[in-house]
Amino acid sequence: MTMKLFLVAGLIAACVGCSSKTKMNADIEQRDLFDESDRRSFEQTTELVDSSEVASEAELRAQQDELKREFEREEQRLLEERTKLDAENAEKQEAMQREATISEQLTQNDSLLSQRSIYYDFDSSVIKQEYRPIVEAHGNFLKQYPSVRIRIEGNCDDRGSREYNLALGQSRAEQLKQALVLMGARQDQIDVVSYGAERPFAFGIDNASRSKNRRSDLVYID
Repeated sequence: MTMKLFLVAGLIAACVGCSSKTKMNADIEQRDLFDESDRRSFEQTTELVDSSEVASEAELRAQQDELKREFEREEQRLLEERTKLDAENAEKQEAMQREATISEQLTQNDSLLSQRSIYYDFDSSVIKQEYRPIVEAHGNFLKQYPSVRIRIEGNCDDRGSREYNLALGQSRAEQLKQALVLMGARQDQIDVVSYGAERPFAFGIDNASRSKNRRSDLVYID
């Protein structure tokens, strides 16, 4: 009986030992599974973090590149505006200088340009030889400054009908215009008009007064 009890006790102890060992092995395996899962989860998390960091760096570089391009575009725009402004200022300065030169030349009392009237013989539109230097001076001046414009006003004395004097005044203005064009002036720089006997310089009826009214006046247009 005692022997049987020992055998039963030994068997129970063996079973308990086997059960504990099995449980321990199961715990170890389960812990290993948890460790492997944690490791994989950690690796996945690390990969996600790394991917996120790479994406963030790429986005940052893209933003920096776009800002750089935007800065370069703005810099180019400002440069073009500055160049345009400098060109406009230079053009204005040049125009002002040109106008000052033109004004100075036209106001010199001792120059041929200060003489603005061409006189004619009675019933004639032929430019007399003595006035050729004046015509040449104005023609060369208009050639030198194409932006300058002039108006030629044809006039007559009081003899003759109104219609006849208007036609004669027109002929005198046209003849003077053609002479200036031959000197180098452009057609579109010169306007012509006839006033006939309507704008006399002198109001006498003597030959001296009438000779002053047979004329073409050169009027520079501002």
